[in-house]
Formats: sequence, C-alpha cells, structure tokens
Amino acid sequence: MDWNRWHRWLYVAWFNFVVTYRKTTLGPFWLLAGPSIFIFIIGGIFKRVNDVPAEIFVPHLAIGVILWTLLGGFVTKSTTVYPRNRAQILQGSMTLIEITVVDVISIFLQFIHQVLILVVVFAIYGFPFSWYALVSLLGLAIIVANGFWLSIVFGIVGARYRDLHQMISAIMRVAFLATPIIWMATSTRGQMLGIYLLLNPFYHFLEIVRAPLLGMPISMTSWIVVLTITVGGFFLANEMHRRFARLVPLWV
Repeated sequence: MDWNRWHRWLYVAWFNFVVTYRKTTLGPFWLLAGPSIFIFIIGGIFKRVNDVPAEIFVPHLAIGVILWTLLGGFVTKSTTVYPRNRAQILQGSMTLIEITVVDVISIFLQFIHQVLILVVVFAIYGFPFSWYALVSLLGLAIIVANGFWLSIVFGIVGARYRDLHQMISAIMRVAFLATPIIWMATSTRGQMLGIYLLLNPFYHFLEIVRAPLLGMPISMTSWIVVLTITVGGFFLANEMHRRFARLVPLWV
C-alpha cells in the first residue's frame, strides 16, 4: 500500500472538509446543529404518531438520520464529483479514481463528525451496547464501499448529463420519507409493507448498520440485497470507467 498517496488523499479530503466552513462562527459544528434540532423536534412529535416509547424511537430516528447524511451524501454529491473538480481533471493533477477517493473520504469525515450526536442520544436514553453492535462496523464499511462505485457511475453520467443532479436530489427527498427513518417498519403491518421494504434498497443499507446498534438481527434478505448491489455496482463502475473515463475531461 502506498502510504504517501493515502496521506495525500486524507490531507486533501480534510482540507476540503475544513474549508467548507471557513469564516463561519461555529465552523464544522453546524454539522451537529441541524441534525440535533431535527432529531429533537421530530423525535418528540413522531414518537406519539408511531405510538412507540421515546427510548426506542429516538435512537432509531437518530441512527437513521445520521446514516442518511452518509447515504444521501454519496448519492447526491456523486452526480457532481467530476464537474466540482474540473480544474484537477483538466490539469491532470489527479486521476478520476483519486478524485473519487478524496470525495468519498470527505463525505465520510462529515459523517464521523456527526456520530457524536449518536453518542449523546445513546447516553441520554441509556441504550445498552453489546459485542453484537460491532457488526455495524462491517455494515458501515459496505456503505462506504458502495459510495466509491456510486461516485464513479453517477460521476461519469453526471458529467455528461448535468440534469442528473436535479433529478437525483428530487428522488432522494422522496426516498427519505419513504424509508423507515421518521417512522418504524414495525409500526405498520401487512403484506404490502413487506414487499415495499424488500424493494427499497435504502432500507437494507440502513438495517445492516442500525439493526446491530439497536440489538436487533439483520435479516438474510438485507444481506443478499446489499451484497448483490455492491458486487453489481463495482462491476458496472469498472466497465463505465474503462469505456468513458477518457471522455470525462471533454464533458466537464
């Protein structure tokens, strides 16, 4: 492993993360303010709607919201990753793969910054941890890996078709409401709900991290869906990079 290259990527990703909040009073703490207010307000309202005790619903909500910033960040920012780095591409200072790695690391740094919210929520509600909760680290690694291939695929398509960003942003707003984050899958029963959740990939990616943290089992269906998407995604990314990478400088 080339540690010098990784050190460079980490430095660039950290610089991009810090410079985003320059000249602001709170700096990166704005990443904590927004989700914290959302969790506090929505947690108080929807625990009554879902008819679930706060000590169960609020951790469920907090994990879902924080994970959604990671998933949503990968999906929406991937559509603009190459246009945003047009200068590096035209100068040849970074390859498309390097740009993708740096962008994925930057998004992950924002997520790590918000994990503090989960620590506070779990401390307030005294939610117990077990060794089983460490399985969530495996799920998190899988999500980050998917962020890599997704950035390549959507990055290439987004460089060619700029409308992709607007379309994906609109879809993600609907997907947030349609995924069990501010509501719980157990609060509604029925065959149609089961079919709907089966077809919702975001639900499965949330579950491989959220379920272990809440001490709940991960269904085999979720593992199959997630691993299938992961393998298929890397295959697609490899093919698209091989065929279209040379055209991206013309498109950006």
